[in-house]
Amino acid sequence: MELNIPQKPCLVQTERGFSVSYKDRFLYSKYAPSRAIEGAIQNLSLLPGTLILAFSPALWLCLDKLLEKLPQDCFILGIECDKALHDFAAEELKKLESDFLTESPNNAQKSFALLPFEQNDSIVNVLSGEGNFKGFQIPHISTFRRAIPIEMSAGTQFSREKYFKIAGLAQNTIASFWKNRITLTKLGRLYSRNLFKNLAKLPDSLDLRNLAHTIKQPIFVFGAGESIEDTISNISVTLLKKCFLISVDAATPALQEYGLHADAIIAVEGQLAIEKAYIGSGSKKSLIIADMSSRTQVTRHSDFNPAYFASKYTDASFFTRLSQMDFFPPVIPPLGSVGLTAVYAALLLRENQNVPVFFSGLDFSFSSGRTHAKNTPAHIARLCSTNKFNPVENYAASFRNGAKRVQGKNKIEIFTDAALESYSKSFTDSFLGVPNVYDAGKQGLPLGMAEISSEKVRAYLGTVNSHSKDESKFLTQKNAEKRNAIKESIRIYLENEEKALNRIKELLMFGSDVADCSCSPEAELHELIAPREYLFLHFPDGYKCQTDDLSFLKRVRGQIDFFLKDIKNALHGCSEKTLK
Repeated sequence: MELNIPQKPCLVQTERGFSVSYKDRFLYSKYAPSRAIEGAIQNLSLLPGTLILAFSPALWLCLDKLLEKLPQDCFILGIECDKALHDFAAEELKKLESDFLTESPNNAQKSFALLPFEQNDSIVNVLSGEGNFKGFQIPHISTFRRAIPIEMSAGTQFSREKYFKIAGLAQNTIASFWKNRITLTKLGRLYSRNLFKNLAKLPDSLDLRNLAHTIKQPIFVFGAGESIEDTISNISVTLLKKCFLISVDAATPALQEYGLHADAIIAVEGQLAIEKAYIGSGSKKSLIIADMSSRTQVTRHSDFNPAYFASKYTDASFFTRLSQMDFFPPVIPPLGSVGLTAVYAALLLRENQNVPVFFSGLDFSFSSGRTHAKNTPAHIARLCSTNKFNPVENYAASFRNGAKRVQGKNKIEIFTDAALESYSKSFTDSFLGVPNVYDAGKQGLPLGMAEISSEKVRAYLGTVNSHSKDESKFLTQKNAEKRNAIKESIRIYLENEEKALNRIKELLMFGSDVADCSCSPEAELHELIAPREYLFLHFPDGYKCQTDDLSFLKRVRGQIDFFLKDIKNALHGCSEKTLK
């Protein structure tokens, strides 16, 4: 007998329980609805800290068995991409929740939830905790180490590509969180300290907003990869001088050896080692466009006042408050690589989308025996240290843990690793589809951009009129009134931070003896420390403010003096004689 299957989700009685019919198909077996999902759960290997993406849950069959199998810190997130099936699954979940409340003394309903249908395209924001989702909440992303999908019904067949995309985004979001945590643990305090130091330089800096969309000539971006050698040799220095040249800091001395002068240098590195890139690089006549978290001293290598931007290296509330202040420079996404930042700056500076942007040296790879272009700091350091036991060729890089051989552009075999591959993927994600951006490098990882030969670049630049470059815009100073207003705003901000840090220090040292009668010392400490994440951002557990933990408070106390010193020095810089 043929079954008349309706065109909306509908329960269908079978010999061994209910199935669901929808769009001319059964979402579960007609004979044993729970058999497939039960087998999948039995074969599922779960580790603590796992986010389980329950795709198309429908009847939520075997949810109890899945909950019994959950290790510590796991959560089941139901996701349905079909609106009718979503509403059906939501109704079924309501029926189940009351049963679990009664049967589970551990409050099992907190271990699973159904993602609101309208948030299916916002899985990244949901996991990151960005946005306000009424009546819906899952554990903080720090709870999870991985995300795994499980198909709860055949409803996944209606939107298989979308489910696949959601699974990838969820896993990448969790992985990115922990990668960022590793970076912040190593460098978070340095970034924050550099930020405070650079605040004192803002009044005398150029406003990057005023430089935006002012470059009319073609722009050429140079990274520090090997491909710049072939690019410069084949295009010619004479033609390249017609372009506005943007260099990553490490590539600047290499350009100098070819007789090229970088019009702008992108500085994002916060550590001392980057100083080598500016020695003998001809950077005196270059505009340094620096990150607020970059090393403060690099800007002294230019005769021009620097221009600043701020990479959003953290979502912390102290950074958000700063970014909303009038004196703070433009905030850009956390691109991770100085090469990506250089291309981002080029797109910001070009007059319009008709101005072409070429780039080379953003290889995100290396060849056997080499890691960077000649005359970059890495190459010069290798030359300086070479002897008969330590050759100039750096073959060790090709055989280190994580390095692998791949086929790059033009079928050239190259070496790369997970970090470099992630930068290349970020490049593609950030700039794919942007008009008039061309990859002029002949080797390296493919970046998904339009590739252009040196011959075509040479032919195009041959048609460009050679005009003297207008550097007057780099000499433009803020008027005295605006400069003084910025100084005053920064001074007020820094004084408030200094006052707050001294109060935290006082409470930690003397406790209830200096407590405010209006609230307890514990409450005041939390109120003061929580919005100042720079004090604990670099802790291994710095993604949460634990003012009820004595160990946490002791560690915070150890950081206060460092930041007080930086704030006092910045205040001294802002307190110099005011222009009239």
